[in-house]
Amino acid sequence: MTRQQFPKYVHSIVPDADAEHWPIQQQGVNECGCTAPANALNLLLGERRYDKDQFLREAGLFFQRKLGGSPSPITSWLIKRQGFGTHFGSLRKTNCEVVLRDLIDRRVPVVLELGAYKLGPLTLYGQHSVVLVGYSERYTDAGGQAHEEYYFVDAQYPDIDKPSTFGLHTNDADRDGDGVAEPYPGNRTIPRNLFLNDFPTGIYFPVFPNQAEHDRWYQEHIRPAAQIPIVSHFVAGMFTGSVDLWRAT
Repeated sequence: MTRQQFPKYVHSIVPDADAEHWPIQQQGVNECGCTAPANALNLLLGERRYDKDQFLREAGLFFQRKLGGSPSPITSWLIKRQGFGTHFGSLRKTNCEVVLRDLIDRRVPVVLELGAYKLGPLTLYGQHSVVLVGYSERYTDAGGQAHEEYYFVDAQYPDIDKPSTFGLHTNDADRDGDGVAEPYPGNRTIPRNLFLNDFPTGIYFPVFPNQAEHDRWYQEHIRPAAQIPIVSHFVAGMFTGSVDLWRAT
């Protein structure tokens, strides 16, 4: 069933609201680290080719439901294992919005991690993986309220215990006051300020069709922050991701 077009102020990795172009699936408990990359790949392809249960099997012992799921490096590994391009990076020391909006405008889905796990003073990994699929320009609704927001596929939203509530319909909203709800990308909208507050790690995995395309984008637009050799490289690869800085263009 075809749905209407997104409002003109919306930027999305998928150019229309046709449900057939949004092959997303819901996760089980603590399965976000495997479900988010599966959803991202299927959105990139425009068809459901990968299943989160396949990725759970591939993660093997690295997926531990009772311990919170799978560690961040597994997300990158799962994506690359299928022949796509990505890296385990962090935008915590740069303007993350410039990077993320550039990727969305290229129609590149981005797996990112909301929240943060802490070990003493250290911040290790995010708490929940989602797929960033769009953003809005600043706009005003029919009541005069200004909005600026980001759109996600969140595989546990709105209620992981109620599968029937999962779907694109949860992002429909009547903002222009005509009595008909407009569609927005994905299944969850987060206002800009709330998203930025809930993205302290800056952990992200941009998903390109192959590694060569990813590397060209990275070399043109990103430079890694200076780090202490060996130790910092190990910490970045296992826990924090590479610290990425946006190149002014």
